[in-house]
Amino acid sequence: MRRSGPEDVKILVVDDEDYMREIVRQALEGAGFQVEEAATGGAALEMMRRYPYDVIVTDLRLPGANGEKLLQEALTIFPETIVIIMTGYGNIQTAVDAIRQGAYDYLPKPFQLDEMVMRVEKGLQDRRLKSENSLLRSELQEKFQFANLIGNSPGMQQVYRMVTMVAQKTSTILISGETGTGKEVVARAIHYNGPRKDHPLVCVNCAAIPANLLEDELFGHVKGAFTGAHQHRIGRFEQANRGTLFMDEIGSMPLDLQVKLLRVLQEREFQKLGGTTSVKVDVRIIVATNEDLMEKVRSGGFREDLYYRLNVIPIQILPLRQRREDVPPLVSHFLKKFCAEQQVPIKRVSHDAIKHLVGFEWPGNVRQLENAVEMAVALSGDRELLEVTDFPVVAHMPGEDEVFRNIAIPEEGVNFNTLISELERRLILQSLQVTGGNKKRAASLLQLKRTTFVEKLKRMGTESDFPD
Repeated sequence: MRRSGPEDVKILVVDDEDYMREIVRQALEGAGFQVEEAATGGAALEMMRRYPYDVIVTDLRLPGANGEKLLQEALTIFPETIVIIMTGYGNIQTAVDAIRQGAYDYLPKPFQLDEMVMRVEKGLQDRRLKSENSLLRSELQEKFQFANLIGNSPGMQQVYRMVTMVAQKTSTILISGETGTGKEVVARAIHYNGPRKDHPLVCVNCAAIPANLLEDELFGHVKGAFTGAHQHRIGRFEQANRGTLFMDEIGSMPLDLQVKLLRVLQEREFQKLGGTTSVKVDVRIIVATNEDLMEKVRSGGFREDLYYRLNVIPIQILPLRQRREDVPPLVSHFLKKFCAEQQVPIKRVSHDAIKHLVGFEWPGNVRQLENAVEMAVALSGDRELLEVTDFPVVAHMPGEDEVFRNIAIPEEGVNFNTLISELERRLILQSLQVTGGNKKRAASLLQLKRTTFVEKLKRMGTESDFPD
């Protein structure tokens, strides 16, 4: 169906037979279209140069200039013009050749007028769908362009450089980072800025699918492969053919399935469940993990050969707490996004609120920050300025001033070294309590290297209380 009515569509009918022009014009006007006529190829060329017609219905054999010349001229002036060729039986091959040159369709004479109107309407509908698909692709590319990877920190600048370098390549990419850091956003930026952007990007979260169903999800099955397999099923690899397959949380993939994935990466082919023939695919692989895959290799939870197959080009995304300078631009980005979505005037965030947002640890990373901004926009009513209280997650966060608020030096003085050692001990134990004993996370909370943190635990004599 057309977005605009038929009265908005202008059609040129070209034929040297008066009777043919008349019956075609009447049929099209009866369908609500605006119609103009030309009896010669020369007259039609003059009219086309003055006005870009939506549709041209033309005979092939014309005085002055033939239908093929009109076709070439029409598509040069306005490439979206729908050209339908009318031809006698003896000119069918010429009409087919015209379609190869860009004509939309041909009508062998004699034809039914209803059939002619239907083909005109179908051509207009196909043009609208093509335009909408082109707009959608443009919007997707804009949504996932490099500029939408927000952040000015050195860590994000490195991500920009890597994405720019690898987008045009075909190599397998391993994106690592904590949950919520934006691994899928990076994967989409790579896909939509590369040569496969017009083909599918298929995403699958390996941890969200039960292990016994993941193989079927990835590779599909043939009819009768198991009880309930009543028809063939295409898996994610086939869906992503000529495009990109993004597999998130790859570290959760069972070992037996890792073997099959390794074969696909090596051979670029696989067998469906219950199948006996190989299916070849052309797929770019991007995987992501929130785990230390090398540590899983050492513990036997991940195949070493698969790890090196996946880790061709590594991209590391730092957690938000390690790139706090990215918080203000992210807040600004999310403010614009959610104010537009909720159709409210753009809001601002107070300096005090920004200070609290920057100081917060954001265990859920960028995703948690995004949710916090969306909530603040939704619940702040008509107020333009967002305060700390609009962000409950950070409103009661103790700052560094609060940590030292109760420290006072008595008249008799204190032992400086003993006090500092006790403060260090309490901070380390509290960080372990907050993170459930996770040393790496506890070290991050205190902005220490993990090796430094572990060394301090050893000096305290409590390392054995917190095994890895």
